[in-house]
Amino acid sequence: MTAALHTRGPPPRPSFVQPEDPAASMTGAHPGNRQPPAPAGPMAAVPDENTRNGVGSLSTPAFARGTSARTGTALAVGMAVMTLEGFDLVAFGATTPLLLHYHPWHLTVALVGLLGSLTPVGMLVGSLLVGQFTDRLGRRRTTLASIAVVSAGMFACAMAPLPSLFGAGRFVVGLGVGAIYPAMAPLIFELAPDRRKNLYSGIVQCGTAIGGSFAALAANTLLSGHGFQLEYVVGGVAGLLLLPAAYAWLPESTEYHQAMKTSAPAPGSGGVRLVLKPPYLRTTLLFCAMAALSFLLIFAMNTWLPQLMQAADHPLRSSQTFLMLLNLGATVGGLAMALLADRAGSKGPVTVSFVLGAVAIVAMSAKLPSAVLYAVVIIGGCGAVGVQGLINVYISRSYPVTARAGAVGVALGVGRIGAIAGPTLGGWILAAGLAPRWNFVLFAVPAVLGALLALAVGGRTPQDQGGGTPAPAPRAKEATAGRTL
Repeated sequence: MTAALHTRGPPPRPSFVQPEDPAASMTGAHPGNRQPPAPAGPMAAVPDENTRNGVGSLSTPAFARGTSARTGTALAVGMAVMTLEGFDLVAFGATTPLLLHYHPWHLTVALVGLLGSLTPVGMLVGSLLVGQFTDRLGRRRTTLASIAVVSAGMFACAMAPLPSLFGAGRFVVGLGVGAIYPAMAPLIFELAPDRRKNLYSGIVQCGTAIGGSFAALAANTLLSGHGFQLEYVVGGVAGLLLLPAAYAWLPESTEYHQAMKTSAPAPGSGGVRLVLKPPYLRTTLLFCAMAALSFLLIFAMNTWLPQLMQAADHPLRSSQTFLMLLNLGATVGGLAMALLADRAGSKGPVTVSFVLGAVAIVAMSAKLPSAVLYAVVIIGGCGAVGVQGLINVYISRSYPVTARAGAVGVALGVGRIGAIAGPTLGGWILAAGLAPRWNFVLFAVPAVLGALLALAVGGRTPQDQGGGTPAPAPRAKEATAGRTL
């Protein structure tokens, strides 16, 4: 024992001891010497998410340095990428009134709704294709390629001489956007510590709402006298500026590198089959329906909210302001709900968000003072738009690691059907000539159904304990062995 202690030397500082395998610390020492000199407890045997990524333990100064240097940079770049996504998605809704009054094209409400549906069609195709090559190219390269595709689509929209070519440009935008989030979400999820997965994912997801607010603000301030094309030029230029920054500062997933080195199966390769069989099948179907309703609500509101407010006798400039407030609510409210979900679990916050969205959308039809109406729209954004980020983490928490990527991919893929249907169904509702109040009531129906589905998700399969995601089974076994030897 004395020789072993001399071999080990003085107690190492925690910032430099990051055992990947608890068994590794047993080399050359009697099992009795494996007790850590500092009171680290089980954390010495089970490294947290940050230790596995080379950042350090949550309790060490190395964690703070690593977070600012690596995780913080990844969060900032990830938010910028999602901001671009949000701008490009909401740009269509922000320019819808101008498209309807663009005389060379003579567009009808129904045709504009059809054009709006081409973007989610592209997202569906992009999300399905991205799974075929992401594991070979890596999540970083996939994200970079997707940014380039999105920028090309925005420039195509700006230069389109015909509605058909404009629609083709929106389809290309959808291809890029559909590939961005399936590549970005696992990267951020893996970088986040277990008890901050909702918060980290929420921070990045806020980029979508921030970009949507920028799109509405740009339409409100830049387009007067310039036409809708300028909005799409801004989006294309933003993508070109973001591309070199993402190339320089966006890291690759550590777990992806580990999987490639060990020749492990590609993430999610067996997960799709697993989530479509008992005992996960019922949960998977509920999440698919929930995601479809969420996307339907998001795309319907972001496409048609300005027209809904105009039909309720609000002027055009005010209607575009409402779109900006909707996405502002998704940003602020989404973060608040993410913090709650990290403490209380995902089920309650997801249900509450859907309910808030439904109540707020119906309340928008009332004759309210301006300040109250603005607050109602912000609450509606928190519930109707911000809920999708919570759903993504809810899905990730509800399956084992081997099925997580497959579950998220299946749910988002099916969810794109709702995104495709949202603008078209919204156009049909407005074209039906109903009273403005009934327009809002019908738009709120998906939120009510989403709340019911969230309540229906059972508690046996999901590992949603509110404090984070359970460690993978192999690591749990290693930790047990390390404590008992």
